[in-house]
Amino acid sequence: MSHDAVAPVAVLRHTSAVERLDELTAALAEDLDEGRWAPGALERTLASRLLVACAGDGQFTPARLRETLWEGSVALAYAGGGRLARLLAQLCAVIAHPSPDAEPALSAGARLLERVAQDVPADGDRL
Repeated sequence: MSHDAVAPVAVLRHTSAVERLDELTAALAEDLDEGRWAPGALERTLASRLLVACAGDGQFTPARLRETLWEGSVALAYAGGGRLARLLAQLCAVIAHPSPDAEPALSAGARLLERVAQDVPADGDRL
């Protein structure tokens, strides 16, 4: 490259936790729709448990999300490529710093969890 040539400049865009949650939720929903992600028994069970924990007030809380992540233990990071674990972690990031524009992203996350929770195995079934 000559000294007159200008190297391309990488533009870094800072995205907020809400934007990252929106992008992740949309990508996971698309993968679910297209069959590129089929949540396994562990993912469905944990999504269902989180939704039940939130049923009273409809709110994700740090304690509820941590409990769900803990219940999944190390296996959740590997199940389904860790997709549900990333979603739960991003939900944590959003609720850790509440913002007025977070509600649509949180609602989209809840709808996706409802879809993931479908066909939860019975109590006697193995995770």
